[in-house]
Amino acid sequence: MGQRSWKKIELKNDLWNNYKSYNQLCSLAYTIEMANVEKITLDLQDVKFIASNLFSVLGCILDSFYQEHTEDSEALMLSGISPRIKTIVQKNGFCHHLGLEKIADVHNTVIPYKIFDVDEIDEYERYLTLSLFGRKDLPAMSLAMSDKFRDALLEIFNNVRDHTSSRSVFTCGQYFPQGQMLYFTIVDAGETIPYNVREYHIRQGLSVPSKSLEWATEPGNTTLVERTPRGIGLSIIMDFISLNEGDFFMVSGEEMLEITKKGKKYSKLDNPFKGTIVTIGFNMNDKSVYFIKEEHETIQF
Repeated sequence: MGQRSWKKIELKNDLWNNYKSYNQLCSLAYTIEMANVEKITLDLQDVKFIASNLFSVLGCILDSFYQEHTEDSEALMLSGISPRIKTIVQKNGFCHHLGLEKIADVHNTVIPYKIFDVDEIDEYERYLTLSLFGRKDLPAMSLAMSDKFRDALLEIFNNVRDHTSSRSVFTCGQYFPQGQMLYFTIVDAGETIPYNVREYHIRQGLSVPSKSLEWATEPGNTTLVERTPRGIGLSIIMDFISLNEGDFFMVSGEEMLEITKKGKKYSKLDNPFKGTIVTIGFNMNDKSVYFIKEEHETIQF
């Protein structure tokens, strides 16, 4: 049976940084992938708010569809965009996908939406330095701690190049003044962590972990054959988030890891995400000063 020409897909709920919204985004990605059509209209008329950092996830989802329909610039259209969401995308730069003009972010509430090639590690590092670590309201860190955190985010970027066939990394962020939280998200559409962990353990003749994300976030664990130490970066981030009382979300395949004030939780998603999402939520109301205790590489405050 050939492809149908067009389908409308409706997004029904606002998108925040919680399990429900990440699960909804994964279901959206799955629905688009399984649609078997040449054109899709994504209807947002029931959606009044989308957290700016989650446009990195939407960008990744839409790009995956575009890559299969490169001959048609109108293969995927968005409709029913509310004035509030329109303002958000005009501030964060996602607007260029929609043919809208960018407007100034006078209140410094967004970290710009960007797409990087996996070889643009230097450009990504400059982006982190200017857009994230250049913020004066970020929790105070020693120079060594700031460098270690930046290295951890660079490790996540390098993991896309080293562990997947994805060629692009999508990033975006948003500061919420009322909740005093800043969320930063990095996304790719490559092979998932559960897939890589499962394949590695099978090749090595080892038992496959029941929670791939738990195994992958243990310091030193890696699926690379040469056993280059990895996982240290995620460990640094997760330790910081626990002390900072911020948030951490990781989505890959059918698994999700959440670290919040309520603790650590592993969940299954209704539909798998073909790629990996990492979101870091900084508690900006934290008055502590963080530094690295070098001999143990542990965080102190």
